[in-house]
Amino acid sequence: MAEQASRDWWEELLQVYEFAHYRQYADELTRREVDFLIDALGLRGVETILDLACGGGRHSLALAARGWTVVGLDAAASVLDHARAAAAEQGLSVEFVIGDMRDLPYHERFDVVLLMNSSLGFFDDATNQAVLHGIARALVPGGKVLIQCLNPYQIERYLRDFRSGWYPIGSGFVLREARFDPRRATLEIDYRYIDASRGIDVTHPGDQIRLYGFPELTAMLRAAGLRPLSVFGDAALPPVPFTEESVWQVVIATRDRTVRMEAEDADHAHR
Repeated sequence: MAEQASRDWWEELLQVYEFAHYRQYADELTRREVDFLIDALGLRGVETILDLACGGGRHSLALAARGWTVVGLDAAASVLDHARAAAAEQGLSVEFVIGDMRDLPYHERFDVVLLMNSSLGFFDDATNQAVLHGIARALVPGGKVLIQCLNPYQIERYLRDFRSGWYPIGSGFVLREARFDPRRATLEIDYRYIDASRGIDVTHPGDQIRLYGFPELTAMLRAAGLRPLSVFGDAALPPVPFTEESVWQVVIATRDRTVRMEAEDADHAHR
């Protein structure tokens, strides 16, 4: 009988050991995504970057290796231990911080905030909006946020390859089962991991990710005092336009003084 494992255990399996198992693919994916980030954000090498929900730190480490100052924040302590070990092994200076994206402690510290791989949407709508407000506070005026998330209007296309199936990690196998609830615009994902050689049979607590269409997402950004600048259909070069067939939406927004003040005035008016 399968037993439920903690979220940290699963984060370690999926954020560290899965990428290690598919190392060549993961390294190439990271290289392509970081090339895109540098180009799309117009990075010059002097920016301080917050990699929010950084997981095993693959973007943080790659950006630090190219000379950027990076802070990686994640809620999974065991995963960050692996990220710190990788930084030490590679001789990189990266600050990895255990934290909750719902309670960011930063004020006007970062030139760029990254929220990659559909990491927005794990909470209810009000909390997801609060996450964006926290990002806005963490940015310096003129700073930029880049959010990569799934496009709910193409979720069936995404699920063609992702919906269900077994795949290997280490000496075991993961069963992934995904479905989309259109009434709540929520992607629901369950996992089970079996490693017969080690007597392991565990289930994931279950993920529920609220997906936002582009109009919803840009309205939320504006409500947080962030002005949308551009949108792409993938985190890849050459730039991919955002069209009716795009599975991904990659949105860049900026915090400027005018928008920030309007957002703060509106925030005070609600109190």
